[in-house]
Amino acid sequence: MTRSLLNYQRLLGMVVTMLCLLGIAAYSTMPRQEDPSFPYRAGMITVNYPGASAEAVERLVLRPLTDELRQVEELDYSQGTARTGVALARIRLRDHIYDTDPAWDRVRQAMERARQDFPDDVGQMSLDDRLIDIPAVVLAVSGSASVTELSAVAERLKQNLSDIPGISRIELEGDADEQITLALDDAALFRLGISPQRVLQTLAQRNQTTPGGFVVVDGKRLSVLPNSEFSDIDAIRATPIELPDGSQVPLAAAAEVWRGPVEPRQPETWFDGERVVLLSVIMEEGKTDAIRFGERIRERLDEVRPDFEPYELREMFFQPDKVSDRLDDLAWSLVFSVLIIVAVVFTGMGIRMGLLVASILPMVALISVGLYDLGGGVLHQIAIIGMVISLGILIDNAIVIVESIQGHLDDGMRRLDALRQAVSELAGPLGASTGTTLAAFAPLLMAKGGAADFTRGVPVMIMLTLSVSYLLAISAVPLLAARFLKARKNISGDRLVGFSRFLGRLVYRSPGKLITFGVVLVVISLGLTPFMAQQFFPNADRPRVVVEMYMPEGTDQARTAEVAEKLERAIRTQPEALEVHRFVGYTGPSFYYNLQRAPQSPSRARLVIRTPTLEDTTDLVKWIREEVGRNLPELDISAGILGQGPPRSAPVEVRVYHADDDARARATEQVYSILRNVGGTVDVRHDLDIGVPSIAINVDDATAARYGLTRADVAQGLYGQSFGAVAERYRQEADPIPIVLRSREGTSLSLSRLLSVNIYNSNGDAIPLSAVATVETTWEPAARYLRNGVRVNTVSANLEDGYSFSQALSGMRAALQNNPLPAGARLEMGGDAEGSNNANTALLTAAPIGMLLLLFFLLLQFNSFRRVGIILLTVPLATVGIFPGLVLSGSPFGFQSLLGVIALVGIVVNNAIVLLDVMDRELEKGREIKEAVKMAVERRTRPILLTTATTVAGLLPLAFSSSTLWPPMAWAIISGLMASTVLTLLVIPSVCTKLIRLPVAEPENAPA
Repeated sequence: MTRSLLNYQRLLGMVVTMLCLLGIAAYSTMPRQEDPSFPYRAGMITVNYPGASAEAVERLVLRPLTDELRQVEELDYSQGTARTGVALARIRLRDHIYDTDPAWDRVRQAMERARQDFPDDVGQMSLDDRLIDIPAVVLAVSGSASVTELSAVAERLKQNLSDIPGISRIELEGDADEQITLALDDAALFRLGISPQRVLQTLAQRNQTTPGGFVVVDGKRLSVLPNSEFSDIDAIRATPIELPDGSQVPLAAAAEVWRGPVEPRQPETWFDGERVVLLSVIMEEGKTDAIRFGERIRERLDEVRPDFEPYELREMFFQPDKVSDRLDDLAWSLVFSVLIIVAVVFTGMGIRMGLLVASILPMVALISVGLYDLGGGVLHQIAIIGMVISLGILIDNAIVIVESIQGHLDDGMRRLDALRQAVSELAGPLGASTGTTLAAFAPLLMAKGGAADFTRGVPVMIMLTLSVSYLLAISAVPLLAARFLKARKNISGDRLVGFSRFLGRLVYRSPGKLITFGVVLVVISLGLTPFMAQQFFPNADRPRVVVEMYMPEGTDQARTAEVAEKLERAIRTQPEALEVHRFVGYTGPSFYYNLQRAPQSPSRARLVIRTPTLEDTTDLVKWIREEVGRNLPELDISAGILGQGPPRSAPVEVRVYHADDDARARATEQVYSILRNVGGTVDVRHDLDIGVPSIAINVDDATAARYGLTRADVAQGLYGQSFGAVAERYRQEADPIPIVLRSREGTSLSLSRLLSVNIYNSNGDAIPLSAVATVETTWEPAARYLRNGVRVNTVSANLEDGYSFSQALSGMRAALQNNPLPAGARLEMGGDAEGSNNANTALLTAAPIGMLLLLFFLLLQFNSFRRVGIILLTVPLATVGIFPGLVLSGSPFGFQSLLGVIALVGIVVNNAIVLLDVMDRELEKGREIKEAVKMAVERRTRPILLTTATTVAGLLPLAFSSSTLWPPMAWAIISGLMASTVLTLLVIPSVCTKLIRLPVAEPENAPA
């Protein structure tokens, strides 16, 4: 190999140069995002069943649907909700599913099978399998009091933006569909002797699209267009209705006709107190640069804005700005890391050697970026963090090679001989150390699930950069070193040399004491684990407060809007509230990847408040909770800031199961009461259904039959009075508008008025409702909840700063030991506990492969189980620094800290490999074990300390960054590496003196 390097130096130089140019080109053109994209594993099924109670929806729709969904093998779970008139099923595919389209096809097939068991009057069923799509840009259209007018303007703006490259789709939110209402006058109908059915039939006959054919004139076809459709609202009012005596009256004599928003109210949106309609612009993920995409959006808006005056087009959320800020911050962290590493290398190795070692950084970075882009990679914060972590690690190979060549030159070797000797000695050990690091990250690369998908860029980039750095370290770096290094005349003044000799003497003289010292430190470190908080993922660092509002089930949207407006006015009095957005009837656009989308519900609302800084959110959240407690007792809220990692409804979530509804309710109340009294929990709420009042119309079948009525006639008549019946559609607009026949009051119909309405039989005779039915007030469930077909209730809670989900759940379990749940009740943990468990399970599932790879590389290098065992001792030695470092820095142990531990394992194992490699070479020369160990410590202290220093230095910008995501990982590596490096230089050599005496023996050629 060395001879090939010498013979093809020019070719090697050209290849490296071209790969670096590829990296420069890739960096300037590759797509950019803030966070990775996730597979489409989440979906929502909606089934409409107008008029059915929650109990009927559960029994007739949700359970048959759930039974069919459970037969879809790719499905992980289904979470069903039955409400009056609608069934909702939130479903999720299994973590190992990445090609999701075939799985969603099988879900649709299950839906069609379930439809066969539904009642005939079940309405539309739909599946949204793009539930996790996040809009890159959310625009608000304002400038008019008419929502219908704003909706038309928003639709026009959508047409102006749709051809921008990179747009996947544009959705309108907070808009208002229209209907033409025919408010029938019951008294007029009775006086004229006509029925609503007569009106429906007349409108259907009058509004037909009937072809008139064509005639040929002078060889040309002229279409004949009969005037058979309504041309305007006045034509509807003037529609003649035939009376029983054969005369006619216009429809306006029996009904008031107007055009307006559909009823009941649709979801509503406010931008800083002004009613707006939103355009959510969803970008093509994975192949579009978010920053350039944002520039194109703004350029187009600047072009069309004059055409939309006097309407105002504003940006509510603009993700490309966040992408630019995030990547710029990380790029500066990367630059600072490189500068600090270069300074450390120059200080520890001198200018000439330091320059050679530092030269590998830009080469590895550019080549890795180029290869990452060729593999379809997207530049996001996770990939950049992976590169930052790898900076200090990847320079290790170059340090060892350059140190070795310099040492041979100092011993009087010729340049090419020094190159050959260094590469032949170190290619194997460095390959093994690189392989062990790759093996350490293999579980992260192969793990499945949301957490692994989010962080996969870290192992991908680290493994890529380390592989490139190894190849350059045994090719380009030796050639440069052999050309530019010179033999040093005096190295006795080198402080690192003196320190190396001191450590070597310490190991030589007191190996037993050093081993005892190491064991004591490991025990003390493990004793600190109870003081360390657990956290799955930290909160985001965006200065926004999100208030989820929950009114009691069955609340009308008008009341929800009133309460949300009252809370918004109160929040605006606070100086921290710079901007407040209000969403009623739904949760608004999911402007951040971690936000969960909830189905439309008249009892739901969300407020999003922007504050000056992240620190301002803490006091504002506390004030909001106090304000709601004082002035809005009927309102449940969940207030907090944005999170990180896989989406979840709350950090603490407990699902309660029991076959008996009453027992489950008692268990839910008990868990709710316990969590409210556990330290650190806030916004504790449950979804127990207190029920809603309803009016039962009990029809006397015999009496109804005498009047020529059936129960269906009564139900249809009542439905027509409130919601109304769609008579026809007005087709003169871009989208057909329904013509709805109902009473004047609609859903505002009073109870006394409802009891006095007339029901019409097939002959058109009007019969008072009170003549055929009695009225009874009942109490019925507002909602039923199922998980995988089993009834369930959920208790959830947020956490105060400084508390973890593990502390809350530990407090709950302790309380349940003294006061057990009702017999038969069982609990299931959701939230961060479930996410953390799933992520750890995914890692443990892939861990055996990583361990096998690690053992493979170690045995390939050393061919000794004893030596492999000694090297693996470095892993518990790393805990000496990890746990104290996290406790002292105030960082919780979570998935990010686990990333740091995995990176740390690879680094400390590398240090042990290069140490034992020198020891074995000295043993082969005939030295005794203590002498061999002493020589190994003296020769490898500088490279190991430099690797530690460069890694720690490279991570300092991350450790002190304003981000909430990366400091726990950085501190885990820094503290663990600083402690384990010293122990690796002392304890591992000491163990070698006790367990190793001779070089690895050759296989004995024994007689057969």
